[in-house]
Amino acid sequence: MISAFYRKLLPLTLRQRIYNAFLGKIVFFFRHFGVIVKSKTTYLFSFLLPKTESNKAFAFMGKHGLTSYPNEYALEYKGKEIDVLVDGEQQLPYVIHRGKKLYFPHFYDEQKVKKDYRALLIEQDERAAHRYVRSYQELTNRTLLDVGAAEGVFSLDAIELTKQVILFECEEHWQKPLQATFEPWRDKVTVVKKYIGDKTSGVFITIDDYLMDKTAENLFIKMDIEGAERMALQGAHATLSKSKNVQVAICTYHRPGDPEYMNELLNSYGYTTEFTQGLMYWNKRLSKGIIRGRN
Repeated sequence: MISAFYRKLLPLTLRQRIYNAFLGKIVFFFRHFGVIVKSKTTYLFSFLLPKTESNKAFAFMGKHGLTSYPNEYALEYKGKEIDVLVDGEQQLPYVIHRGKKLYFPHFYDEQKVKKDYRALLIEQDERAAHRYVRSYQELTNRTLLDVGAAEGVFSLDAIELTKQVILFECEEHWQKPLQATFEPWRDKVTVVKKYIGDKTSGVFITIDDYLMDKTAENLFIKMDIEGAERMALQGAHATLSKSKNVQVAICTYHRPGDPEYMNELLNSYGYTTEFTQGLMYWNKRLSKGIIRGRN
């Protein structure tokens, strides 16, 4: 009743300001209280504990606060200057990323762009648990299936090496930014407004069905779809088991048990696999970030 009265009394914009100012921090503290205590304790007694990946990650968060990227290298990006520009014709904000324009949705303000772009740089640092490849040269002359493309930064980094890029992104707010970002390479880039799943129906399509009438060799499949990775892999059985010269990079931190599940699945197809170094903190737990595989 109190929460209903609160929502009725205060307009949404004011509630958002209150949440951003202090209420969000209070809610976050209580939701993550157990992890905060564990992190502080691990940091204080780190000199007595084994130097495992998890202990190092908890100790880092005990000193610097909870973060998705509990690793010292991430601190290098904390004060990084980022220039946010606005494309007057497209009416979209963008940054210059390694000499190329990377666009964001029109409703992103300057601080939101800076925050998200900084996170992208941290994610794809060579030392990151979220790094998809050891080297972008691995994508040379390959067809890249970017499953869960979002802003498309991974594809943008590899665009000049790849033979073709297929961006799977169903969220409406990413459509215009993706088209703007990849306009210079429109002859080799396709944006597919579909979710990748285990069945083809409505807004869902399987990888197997998408590739049914296409050449399914020399593929690189990158997959970051917020916990739907298992379902998407079920819809890629034929591609993973029969196609030649396939590499994958799949997020394993969204759901408990994903690292073990995906490692076992890829091994059953004859893939050699490895996990990225370090750990991610997600949904109140630590996990391996990315599994890489090749057949």
